[in-house]
Amino acid sequence: MDNPRKRRPEPARIDLQRAGFETLLVATDFTQGATWAVGRAARLPFLPGAKAFILHVVPDGMPPEVRSRADSDARRILDEVVSSAFGGPTQADSPGAAATPVVRVGKPYVEIIREARAGAADLVVVGRHGRRTIRDLFLGSTAERVIRLGSPPVLVVNRKPSHSYRRVLIALDLGDTSRATVDLALRVVGHGEADVSVFNAYGVPFEGFVATGLTSSELGAYRRDLRETSRSLLRDFLESLGGRGAGWNAAVRCGDPRVEILRDAEKRHVDLIVLGTHGRTGISHALLGSVAEWVVRNATRDVLVARSAPVTFDLP
Repeated sequence: MDNPRKRRPEPARIDLQRAGFETLLVATDFTQGATWAVGRAARLPFLPGAKAFILHVVPDGMPPEVRSRADSDARRILDEVVSSAFGGPTQADSPGAAATPVVRVGKPYVEIIREARAGAADLVVVGRHGRRTIRDLFLGSTAERVIRLGSPPVLVVNRKPSHSYRRVLIALDLGDTSRATVDLALRVVGHGEADVSVFNAYGVPFEGFVATGLTSSELGAYRRDLRETSRSLLRDFLESLGGRGAGWNAAVRCGDPRVEILRDAEKRHVDLIVLGTHGRTGISHALLGSVAEWVVRNATRDVLVARSAPVTFDLP
């Protein structure tokens, strides 16, 4: 096996002056989960002059008179939501954001992505919609579609917010999404104090095939070698962050990343999981799935999903 030290990453370029967000898009359907999402968005750190767009999508296909009433009701409720969440005092270390209500007609995930593009949003915030329907199980929820097809990072809110994020778990694959994942975690924490843990889960490639050709002692040595390689890669990555990552708790686990991430999040009682996604679509997504989407689907904590590069999705 190659010496992992030869794969040392380049120093991460993290601009701490940009801790916080400039343009936020918050989607709401007025359910409890969406109300929590708006409340969480108001508690995030913002840059000076930041803007927050609070979006409600009226379903298409309604008769004109029904849609007119739905539109009018949505605008009235949105005004109340914005006033309640963004009209109060801001955090001591954040200037707050100017919130604007927006109503659109169409498919929710399409309009969320469209509005995020139009406003150049650097974060989309959505809430959990409660029990999943059979349709969602096959086609994916609105949040999962926005994660898969949109370009900005997505924060999925699962709990009622009461304070800024204080315990954060950054789950890294030590691949091309790691830089974006750490950068995003630092932005959401802002200049506040937070207990940050960094986590990497690795599997044993082709373990079943390898095991048939090795003795028990050789298999044990193979597993230890993989563990030490993962530890070395994680250590090198953290060193590339300079002093910023020096005080973070770091852990490496062997197992399915989906299971291990949730297990570690529960063990540490974190209030936010941050991880990356490659945004696979089509056949590759159907065959390989997505760790990020699985975690979003099953986590009881808030989940923040970073993307290493934008995806191409032609809006209808």
